[in-house]
Amino acid sequence: MNRLTDDTLLYRAITKKQWLDRDREINEKAFTLRFLKTKQRWEKGLSCDLIEKKSYQYINECFGIIKLSVKDIRDLGLEVDNDHDTHVNIINLPDPDLQKQESKDIAIKLAKKAILSKDWFDNPYRKK
Repeated sequence: MNRLTDDTLLYRAITKKQWLDRDREINEKAFTLRFLKTKQRWEKGLSCDLIEKKSYQYINECFGIIKLSVKDIRDLGLEVDNDHDTHVNIINLPDPDLQKQESKDIAIKLAKKAILSKDWFDNPYRKK
């Protein structure tokens, strides 16, 4: 795939209400790798899309959309992998087992840079 320019925007579906605090601020949980029990390993990256609508089209319930730029991600020493069509992953995140504090710090920094693009907290989008 093509290398993305710094001004490219990424969209991440908010799949858990806990990713937003009471004031609708995005918190670090939105950028924390999940442990995949079936595979017994951490996710390799954070799933996003280059097209806002595609970021949630396969999600059963979505509480909103987060957006951030490729530059914001690269400024933190991370990279974006355009692995399929318009799908991308934020990669090179610290290992949550080996670099616990660094992993949390990066998640906090990503949350601070992120913008709430769509707010469906009180009326979530539901796949039909």
